[in-house]
Amino acid sequence: MTKFTPYWWEGQPRFENNTELPQSADVVIVGAGYTGLSAALTLANNGKKVIVLDAEDIGFGASTRNGGMLGSGHKVSNDHAQQKYGSEVASNLHKEANASLAYTTNLIKENQIDCDLQICGRLRTSWLPQNQTDMSNNLNKLKDIEDFNSQMINLDLLKKSIKTDLYFGGQYYEDHGAVQPRKFHYGLLKLAINAGAMVYGSRPVTKIIKKSKSKSNELLFTVNTDDTSIECRDVLMATNGYTRSNLSKYLSRRVLPVPSFIITTVDIGEDRVKSLLPGGHCMVETRKRYCYYRATPCGKRIMLGTRAAMHAMSAEDALPTLKKMLSEIFPSLKDVDISHCWTGFTGFSFSQLPNLSSKNGIYSALGYCGNGVAMAPYLGHKAALKILNPDQSVSVFEQTPLETRPYYFGKPWFLPIASAYFRGFDLYDNFRRVKSIKKANFD
Repeated sequence: MTKFTPYWWEGQPRFENNTELPQSADVVIVGAGYTGLSAALTLANNGKKVIVLDAEDIGFGASTRNGGMLGSGHKVSNDHAQQKYGSEVASNLHKEANASLAYTTNLIKENQIDCDLQICGRLRTSWLPQNQTDMSNNLNKLKDIEDFNSQMINLDLLKKSIKTDLYFGGQYYEDHGAVQPRKFHYGLLKLAINAGAMVYGSRPVTKIIKKSKSKSNELLFTVNTDDTSIECRDVLMATNGYTRSNLSKYLSRRVLPVPSFIITTVDIGEDRVKSLLPGGHCMVETRKRYCYYRATPCGKRIMLGTRAAMHAMSAEDALPTLKKMLSEIFPSLKDVDISHCWTGFTGFSFSQLPNLSSKNGIYSALGYCGNGVAMAPYLGHKAALKILNPDQSVSVFEQTPLETRPYYFGKPWFLPIASAYFRGFDLYDNFRRVKSIKKANFD
């Protein structure tokens, strides 16, 4: 029988929540995911009194629900970034994407976080022949900015990594990898607490009040929960796809909570997994409503995630779609049972880039667009550096505007329309695929 809770939660310890809240702190962080805990770690290591508050149990959100793929990059091409932001910002976006991967990987290694870290590489597979050309052109431009371990692979090389006839080639990222996301989150939690940060779950923040100015001309805030209030000098919003409009109307208008859905198969044995994924890499597609998949750390199951819909729906309703997509990639898994199926929210910005900013004295770091495993700890760290020295520029993601759209007030009413839009794209791309395959067979 399928469980509708994350596979990553199985057999993992739960955080024992602190009970009594202090009445004051240097910094209050809202959200105890990767961003909030990383920021708390840096601030506590710099002598700050830090309180982290989460509305749910610690580890409830996306930080323990994601696919665990550890990679660099963002969703904006170099050409688009240059056109919109200029060549300098575009170059720095690429450099910081690589820096985020290095930061998070080193964070795990240096602190010996037990999270099943694997530097197994990632393959971005071409859904259409044109995707291969586009990725190659973009890669050449990026390597002119800063060299990194990535290369294009043809169809023959692809078949050595994955046993499917679905793709036309791909791009390989050698330094990318994977973690067990619940273990990574728990390890980061322990680091923050050991550094002196105080972390509280099931403590939803109800209101943040800009109180006054202190003698040193720093802003003072009152952060209210259901049963108490905390005075602090700085506030960091680290809520990403779980940002609530009643807490921040400004941020909720600028972050889209887009659901992601994930399944894991039952134990099918290491040999069978290796026969389907002989390269042992993490996989992600170029198609609009893409899949991402990998072997689980034990090597005996396959995990697959996708956006079964752009709008919220139950994991139970999404399960048939995910099973169908799995069987399209690996027909031999058509009748394999699914042990777990779950969902969670990713935070998308309208620019499709992460953002670090401050509004009315309240800092925020969010908008990872599905690339948060590496980027969220990195940008949480950068947010902490900004709090420590507000006049210092710490990241190019301070220069990526946090945009909104007309008639969007925090409830994404248009996402069902977006789902239909992307389904239309997929149908068109499938037509192009068939045309390409027929042409190749004819030639």
